[in-house]
Amino acid sequence: MHFGAKRSEEFSVETTIYNTGVLEESASHEIPALSADHRDTVTWHHFSGLHAVEKISALGKQYQIPSLTLEDILNTAARPKIEKRDDSIFVVAKLIAITPESGSIDAQQLSIYLLPNQTVLTFLEGPTHVFDPVRERIRTGSGGRIRKLGADYLVWAILDAVIDHYLYVIDRFEETLGQLEDQLEENTVEIESAQIYSLKRDVGRFFRSIRPVREIASSTRRGNSPLLEEETKPYFADLNDHVLEVIESSEDLKERASSLREFYLSKVSNRMNEVMKVLTCFSTIFLPLTFIAGIYGMNFEHMPELGWKWAYPLLWSLFLVVAAGMFWLFRKKNWL
Repeated sequence: MHFGAKRSEEFSVETTIYNTGVLEESASHEIPALSADHRDTVTWHHFSGLHAVEKISALGKQYQIPSLTLEDILNTAARPKIEKRDDSIFVVAKLIAITPESGSIDAQQLSIYLLPNQTVLTFLEGPTHVFDPVRERIRTGSGGRIRKLGADYLVWAILDAVIDHYLYVIDRFEETLGQLEDQLEENTVEIESAQIYSLKRDVGRFFRSIRPVREIASSTRRGNSPLLEEETKPYFADLNDHVLEVIESSEDLKERASSLREFYLSKVSNRMNEVMKVLTCFSTIFLPLTFIAGIYGMNFEHMPELGWKWAYPLLWSLFLVVAAGMFWLFRKKNWL
């Protein structure tokens, strides 16, 4: 059973078969026929559209994929992990992208299944351009490493493309954080709190999605599997270094997002305090004026000031002197 959103209308398969002298590419909407074991060529089947449960199940029978592994492939909420067996290596990772319209992150589940007959199966919820650099290397690098080495190197190239895209996402987050920090320095009013909370939520989700990849990279670096050739182990060690760099950058990103939220709340609080201070000062200025006006607003019969000729202008003069004196005092103490 498939758990997750339907990201593509049709189930599709992209097949690439290659070595130093052979390159065959094809696309289909049906499960490819099981080819004979050719140790001199690498076969990469990329499947898009996990909602086609019947086809995925038939594919599992064809390649003898364990039922629990098929469940992990179809469950898009599965935690990133790696499972090594004598006859296969199974990797689950999250492919993170930035949605252009909203700027929020979009996470797809990527499953990689390495078989001993130089075959790699990759499963993704929907279409993506992240693997285009890998395909371009296969097309143009007839004399390069990717065409010379085996399927385990292809697995490294796919994971390396995923990790490189993590760095791109981090760069986008840092750019957004920098813009918000500059806006906060200039004017708090122009920033909506929803922007900061949304960014903090996306950064936290991104960090939780990529943190388990450290386990995957560390396990492949050790290379304790018959499917990982001695020649490719240095590349997986380099992949582990890239993962550590990504995780450290994402941790810094998470701290910056939290600090930005605290800074925003502090700026809003300080601005509110400034407003309340000004209002309090003006209320204090009018307090004695209200007191004086209240006294002469009482209806006592014997109030000698009421009969004076200059009582009204003297009262206004008293108002102005008291208000001006208090205003000067507040300005002197930098309260206004």
